[in-house]
Amino acid sequence: MERCVILFGNIACFVLLPLQIICALFYIVGRQFYNIPATPIQELEWQLFTACVFFVIGFAYLLDRHVRIDIVREKLGARQRAWIEVTGFVVAILPFCMLLIWQGSLEAWTALMSGEHSRASLGLAYRWIIKATLPLGALFLLFAGVVVFRRNLKLLRDRS
Repeated sequence: MERCVILFGNIACFVLLPLQIICALFYIVGRQFYNIPATPIQELEWQLFTACVFFVIGFAYLLDRHVRIDIVREKLGARQRAWIEVTGFVVAILPFCMLLIWQGSLEAWTALMSGEHSRASLGLAYRWIIKATLPLGALFLLFAGVVVFRRNLKLLRDRS
């Protein structure tokens, strides 16, 4: 699970993010100097950003690079932090990810079956692809949560 999260996190960092930057530059230059239609490029840019965010969220959690309330956390011991991580996984991450995986999969499936596409006349087709990043990202976050949960359980058992 850890390798999967790291692989997709790296793909997002080293592939999707540069592609998003290229799209943004192409959009700016194309719109300003060549009168290129902006809608498909704009949509591709936000879709790449969305995919990047969802693929990196589990990666950030796994590497402990996500947003925390460090003022409180610094004052706690390792055991207390482990209890917070274990409780946070059971109370927040697990149900949240399960909900996103379930509902996101339904949304992606519905978009695939209905042939959903952009409402804009020049917009992109295959809206199911971007909708599928939500349950995938939730799955990566769940995988990362399981890894962190197991690490903290081990820490709590070893120090008992």
